[in-house]
Amino acid sequence: MNTRFTVGELVEDPSLDTRVMSGARGLSRAVLWAHSCEKSDPARWLGPHELLMTVGLCIPEGGEAQRVLVAELDQAGVAGIAIGDDGLAPHLTDAFHAEADSRAFPVLFSGPHTPFAAIGRTVAAANTDRQAMSVLLLAKLYRLTGDRTDGDRRAARDIGDLLGIPVAVRDEKSGCVIIGEDLPPADRTQEYPLRTHHPARLIVDRRTPIDSFVLGHLTQILTVDANTVMQQLEQRLRSGAELLEQTLGGFVGAGDRLLALWGRPLPDFRVLAIPASEARSIGLSLALAELPFAMIHHRRTSHVVIPPSNYIDAASIVGELSPATGVSSERRSFADLAAAGEEADAEYLEAAARGQAWREYGPQKISLLSRSGTESDRVISEVLGPLAVDDAQHRILRETLFAFLDHDLGWKPTAASLNLHRQSLVYRIRKIEALTGRSVRVTRDISAFWLARTAWAARGERPGP
Repeated sequence: MNTRFTVGELVEDPSLDTRVMSGARGLSRAVLWAHSCEKSDPARWLGPHELLMTVGLCIPEGGEAQRVLVAELDQAGVAGIAIGDDGLAPHLTDAFHAEADSRAFPVLFSGPHTPFAAIGRTVAAANTDRQAMSVLLLAKLYRLTGDRTDGDRRAARDIGDLLGIPVAVRDEKSGCVIIGEDLPPADRTQEYPLRTHHPARLIVDRRTPIDSFVLGHLTQILTVDANTVMQQLEQRLRSGAELLEQTLGGFVGAGDRLLALWGRPLPDFRVLAIPASEARSIGLSLALAELPFAMIHHRRTSHVVIPPSNYIDAASIVGELSPATGVSSERRSFADLAAAGEEADAEYLEAAARGQAWREYGPQKISLLSRSGTESDRVISEVLGPLAVDDAQHRILRETLFAFLDHDLGWKPTAASLNLHRQSLVYRIRKIEALTGRSVRVTRDISAFWLARTAWAARGERPGP
């Protein structure tokens, strides 16, 4: 695949009387075939690394139209354009040449006594050995693909190693790369549609020579591979969704089957609420990463259920693809699926309303820390902040907060229990909110305050009246 005949070698043949007009930086481009075309859209009829030969009838008038022509030919991977000296070509504008120079797209001018057939024969002869190599390469390609594992199919390293080029296939709807790993930079990609069940495209580096003969067979092989990979991924998504629905519905044994699908013994999980519009790309990405998860769809959101041990990996994928995500607390029983989903939805709505990318449900995360003395101290420190300091000023504020909680956030009974005027109580509560960064008007903050109060009591220090 690395032996190639170039535009520069074609120009160097004195018998062809061909010179470079513009785009000289592209003389190292490979030429696998030379094709004459006078249609108005030549990029449609030529493939990668093929030289367009024309007397100029396919070249439009005007600078902008000529600039677009060069851009389309370059994007199609055409090796260059050779214009015959027959007096039929329109005036080639500065815009035409400037575009060719900027893209390193060779524009050649052939003398009046150089037939296009001579250029075509030269290119064909130069590539005869290469075509023989292509036949041998094709035989190796089919032998290779006859006995491949799922991992080989997805990575496509074996094909890439054989061809000497990285190979990738991208699902059009989700944008996920379902085959291959490394994509060339966007300005170097050449894409080819595959006739897959779901629209997908083969992506290669357009600077890499690959003739249409091998390309045609490669697209057939990758079409089969892409269909197989997509069927496996979608089956996994369907299986997870069905088991999740059955678990929510209370079907006996559904939770155990979900754990078996994940290969896990424990039913601990978190729920991530994401926009339903991003569910396909996120689901495919998580499946491609081979993470244990299940996804279920609602009208506005989709829920991703993931074990906590895989949360960081899942978060890195979801965070990149979703504009807003809400995360539930960690739960230890599938009986809590519905409640966890509500938590995640609430955080998602809050994140979307505030223009935030990520929001986690706070109180339950904190409650997980309250199972020992050390964890209780961490809860107290995280929630109460300065109020955990045992000096006179902070002790008064802390005891005021605890009394407010004990009286179910009632202003009048709290003020009476502390022998305070109501306005004094309001002042203290506002001071508490400022010091802790939490509000007694926000449910999750109230829950956090309650957890801190419980942790304080568990430590053996009761609040005063």
